[in-house]
Amino acid sequence: MKNIVRLLFLILLPTFLAGQNIQWQDVSSEHEFPNGLRLFHGTISGNTNFFAYYYEVDMAVPEIAIRPYLSATSKQVHNFSAEVGAYGAVNGGFFAGTSSVSSVVFPGEVPARNLTSLSRTVGGVTRTYPVIRPLFAVNNDRSLATEWVYHHTYSFDDIYVYDEPMDYICNDPNPLPVPVKADGFQYEDIAYGLGGGPMLVKDGVNVFTYCEEIWWGSGVDLNINRPRTVVGYTADQKVILLVTNSMKVEDLPQLMLNLNCVGAMNLDGGGSTAMAVGGTSLYDQNRPVPTILAVVHSDSLGLPQTPVYEKFMDTGDDGVTSNGSWFATANPGFWESPSMLHGLASHDEYYQFPLNLPAAGEYEIYGWWTSHANRATDTPYFITHTGGTTQVAVNQSVGGSMWNLIGTFQFEGTADENVKITAGATTNQFVVADGLRIVSYDSNLAVNQISTIEGVDDIAVPFGTSIEDALAMLETETVIYDTQGNSYIVDLEWQAADYDGNAPGDYTATGTFDLPEGVEQTDPPTLLQVEAIITVLEDDDTSIFDITTRGIEIYPNPTAGVVTIKGKTAGEHQLEILSLNGQSVFQTVVRGVFNKEIDLTFLKRGVYLVRISGPAGNTVQKLVIQ
Repeated sequence: MKNIVRLLFLILLPTFLAGQNIQWQDVSSEHEFPNGLRLFHGTISGNTNFFAYYYEVDMAVPEIAIRPYLSATSKQVHNFSAEVGAYGAVNGGFFAGTSSVSSVVFPGEVPARNLTSLSRTVGGVTRTYPVIRPLFAVNNDRSLATEWVYHHTYSFDDIYVYDEPMDYICNDPNPLPVPVKADGFQYEDIAYGLGGGPMLVKDGVNVFTYCEEIWWGSGVDLNINRPRTVVGYTADQKVILLVTNSMKVEDLPQLMLNLNCVGAMNLDGGGSTAMAVGGTSLYDQNRPVPTILAVVHSDSLGLPQTPVYEKFMDTGDDGVTSNGSWFATANPGFWESPSMLHGLASHDEYYQFPLNLPAAGEYEIYGWWTSHANRATDTPYFITHTGGTTQVAVNQSVGGSMWNLIGTFQFEGTADENVKITAGATTNQFVVADGLRIVSYDSNLAVNQISTIEGVDDIAVPFGTSIEDALAMLETETVIYDTQGNSYIVDLEWQAADYDGNAPGDYTATGTFDLPEGVEQTDPPTLLQVEAIITVLEDDDTSIFDITTRGIEIYPNPTAGVVTIKGKTAGEHQLEILSLNGQSVFQTVVRGVFNKEIDLTFLKRGVYLVRISGPAGNTVQKLVIQ
């Protein structure tokens, strides 16, 4: 139990850690902080070499917030903090050169992501291991989270949360399969996020998933005292940003638990650990970093406008053309397909991207590449737009694996508009062609394109169900959204070409729809369809279907929700309505002759079972809610 002693403005919080007491002193009064931000200094009696600091950021105060920043070039934390106008900051996630290899998430975009795989040598054999690693997140409602995530692509919609990391042990010789979306769920509510690892505390419990996240074989030493940086949060939504000059990473979970954290994650430490107050260094080791986690005024969140149009392109897309001796890079961090390299040559060696924009307006052009010291600092980008063609010299030796603004241009939406990347650079060895992002916030751009399609639920059907009955049980509508954020209900027409109701198993049904009036198709076209799995149950499955259908009258059937059930029993019986997976959704008791009107409008459309069970036996009949 913590003992709290208050002496005027001095607050000492003795925290037990690895047999030592850290004394925490509130030193906020030494700085000009806004309401909701405090700074603590930690020391150990008799150990003059040890110290620690942590910020406490109260997210209940609406005027302050916390967010990550990412730079195309590495910077000292205090300089980075001053540049963005932060009240304070710590170093961010892990990095290689000037590129972050830990997730950085901004609203609607993922400029950097956690490593999705890495190599380790075990028993003299080098293998590639898929890996799930953690992320600290601030959600749209300002709530906080630490989650294990996997980025299936660099798309914001492909951030998936998993209940746990992959089941590795330290020095594991057996790589596991790549995570699949079905085992996790889409992270829809995240506003900002910063990756790191290992996870220290999850749901108030010391988890320390060092081996599972494959930190073995890295520079994150398990039991060596080194500088450390940690982010965590408490149940009352206070963020803890902590640095220390000397601690074992395996001791960090208990430290954060003793600071009342219910979630905590290690950030890059060692030579990168740094903390700044405004533009002043509180602790650093003079190592520049590409990311920081900063305490800012809420106005500094800089939430981006909602694009009225957004399009991503890659070298492997249809319509993209090239000329010359391009070859794929072995470096990670490319957009979708591998980055294509070319030695310095002329403008005759190129990759050309046809833009095919939907309407005249102002658009921003962004580039994505894998950076390296051998990349050109003046790679030519030629943008053909309303005013002609503009050449932009781009430094590809920095800013890798993130979206970099090439420029803002006026376009007419004509077929001749394009972006061309050429090998006509003059510095270093190689140019890179990779991804393009085209985005417009032009309010005069009258484009309503399909943006998102909501999925539908899978179903299970009894053995012997005909294809007509099975398709009729699927949802008849879904919701789509356009690039303006408008929603539309569309009708679905279902097909399941390989369906066989007399063969247990899973069958894929495809539901197609037409675009409503006023919503345009994208380029390349979006598939106007959804999919659902129809599971045909076993013929001998006695969990539900072990009884005959007798003695029950149900009408109307199918029903819109209100149904009448009639029957006759000898003595007291249980009347239940069950889903096809056997879950009871309604139950009551009936005796003798009964006539029950039941309101089932709270249930989703689909197939249910009405079961009466008692001393006289069991009776089941199918009920369809439309």
